[in-house]
Amino acid sequence: MKRVLAGPRFILEALDRDDPEPLEVVYVLGSDERRHARIIELARALAIRVELVSRKKLDELSEGLRHQGVIALAPEFPYLTLEELLARAPERPLFVALDEITDPHNLGAIIRSAVAFGADGIILPSRRSAGVTGVVSRTSAGAVEHASIARVVNLARALETLHDEGFEILGLAGEGETSLDTIEPSPHGRVLVIGSEGHGLRELTRKRCDQLVRIPMGGPIASLNASVAAGIALYALRRR
Repeated sequence: MKRVLAGPRFILEALDRDDPEPLEVVYVLGSDERRHARIIELARALAIRVELVSRKKLDELSEGLRHQGVIALAPEFPYLTLEELLARAPERPLFVALDEITDPHNLGAIIRSAVAFGADGIILPSRRSAGVTGVVSRTSAGAVEHASIARVVNLARALETLHDEGFEILGLAGEGETSLDTIEPSPHGRVLVIGSEGHGLRELTRKRCDQLVRIPMGGPIASLNASVAAGIALYALRRR
């Protein structure tokens, strides 16, 4: 499934870097040709087709995204296998595994936090999970282009494999027995597992965790948005 990238800033970032995004076509509002001359120049230099189209055409292609006169179509996101993710990982890596995060805005925000806090990879299940789409790319503010993302058929089995490889599997849960501010440093790689907002971690996923960890909360609200919780937890783990 092709991805839709929308907006001049995101498309310019995709084109103007050392490893440009392999876009298939760039659509530019005909009346804005001069305004987007740099995008057109870069695209043509990379032999990417450029079409000048009407606003109606852009609106039809945009999937509801704010396009500001430019849209590009890209191939499906180049997911890694778990084996490829492991092969690329540094010593003592930190991975983020997402258990049925279906909201693309949440996924995009989590990817942005993961990249910002230096996570070495993200693991998504291929079913009952949002994938990397144009909405996810936009919400991540372009962070998906800097992320190593693996897609697996069975998340529980992937966690088992990582455990066998020496990783410590940490499930983020409000009722976790260990507070993130007291967790000890680890000589091993770690996987932070984050569940959906509606149901949290599935039971099968919980069974694959070495321990459940929680964010210390002192106020009257007992839970956080999944993407906010992910950012706090990643910050805490990167300090350890």
